[in-house]
Amino acid sequence: MNKSWRQRFAAHKRDALAGFFIFAVTLATFLVSRVHQVGDSHFTMLLSESLLEHRSFALDNYNLSNVELSGGGGYVKLDKLYQLETVGGRVYYLFPPGSSILSLPFVALMKIFGVTPVNPDGSYNRYNEVKIQVALAALLMAALASVFFFTARLVLPAGWSALVALGGAWGTQVWSTASRALWSDTWGIFLLGVVLWMLLATASGKHRLRPILLASLLAWMYFVRPTNSIPILAITVYVLVFHRRSFVWYAVTGILWLAAFVAYSWYHFGQVLPNYYQANRLTFDHFGEALAGNLISPARGLLVYVPVLLFIFYLLARYRKHLTYQRLVLLGLVVITSHWIATSGFIHWYGGHGYGPRLMTGVVPWLVLLGILGLQARLNWREEQAARKRRTWRIESALGGTLLLMSMVINGLGATSHANWLWNMRPVDVDQQPSRIWDWRHPQFLAKWQS
Repeated sequence: MNKSWRQRFAAHKRDALAGFFIFAVTLATFLVSRVHQVGDSHFTMLLSESLLEHRSFALDNYNLSNVELSGGGGYVKLDKLYQLETVGGRVYYLFPPGSSILSLPFVALMKIFGVTPVNPDGSYNRYNEVKIQVALAALLMAALASVFFFTARLVLPAGWSALVALGGAWGTQVWSTASRALWSDTWGIFLLGVVLWMLLATASGKHRLRPILLASLLAWMYFVRPTNSIPILAITVYVLVFHRRSFVWYAVTGILWLAAFVAYSWYHFGQVLPNYYQANRLTFDHFGEALAGNLISPARGLLVYVPVLLFIFYLLARYRKHLTYQRLVLLGLVVITSHWIATSGFIHWYGGHGYGPRLMTGVVPWLVLLGILGLQARLNWREEQAARKRRTWRIESALGGTLLLMSMVINGLGATSHANWLWNMRPVDVDQQPSRIWDWRHPQFLAKWQS
């Protein structure tokens, strides 16, 4: 018994050290990457500052004299920024408030060191806003890489788990988008990563389901980004069908969080949900083009910018009979497909100024989970095969490694090359000429060399 305890302790210690190493390595990578994509997230830290200092979601306490209020739609423009709205004569941050609330401890810590998004005269300090966002986004995405590792360790050996974690961090939008600034997806996919760890830990029998915690994490996923209602709905059905004993606590917790959010919206905006959460932005006017573009266009195609996904889907199909957790595979495929369809319903489906499939960032943790389960199925298959199958194993490994390396290079370019970011504006703004999304002669991922 004593030996078994020591072995378990040593294994946990090794995993903890590996998780910390992955966190440190990815954090260093994210911090030294030069491209910072602060667009939608401008004023996120200013809202955190307002909550800290004035306990207010409105930004009226700050000197925004350099902000010109536009006439139509109630939007506020700061230079070319669009992130504020006016409601009842008060100025609010247009985008979801969840990231600002969750970031309060970090903003308070940075303030201790003299870094704040407010100048002494009460005006907006854009430089410090970016500085805080970049540091926090890097920390969150490095932590997510560790979550990927610990999720994989539930069913995979340590070496494979480390490969999954680094591939998920460097070979996806985690590096090229979510770590570049505090996009709403940054907090969103971090929370989702923890949720998926909980689901796999429960399915594998390593931990019991904690319905109150699960429902709270899902609620905050919605508070940071409304499109997270898709995985919330799917996971709710999953809990109802497979964890009925936990569903009452899960449902009550979710209802209480939703009631609090509705109360917040009614108090500030006089409506059930804030403007950004309204479903009327889903028009499906360009659905066919968007559906294809979000997968295969040279500027926004998920399969183009994360080609290792082809190998993941191959694993799921090739080794489907060896999948241990088919319910989670089905859940992941349903969420990914639904997210793809919903994203394609926006008239601005390509996400404006971004790098690659920015609006598909929310599915990255699901793709990592499918990769974990596909690799587990492959390892299960290998244990049943004779030595004559080794050639197939080597060919598959070479193919998967090549696609993963391609994914890392492509996403690394988005995080380190300003030319790839400036592709959005040169030679003409992509919002003025969206047809550039389909230009294979000058794709965004090659802008570094074509410029």
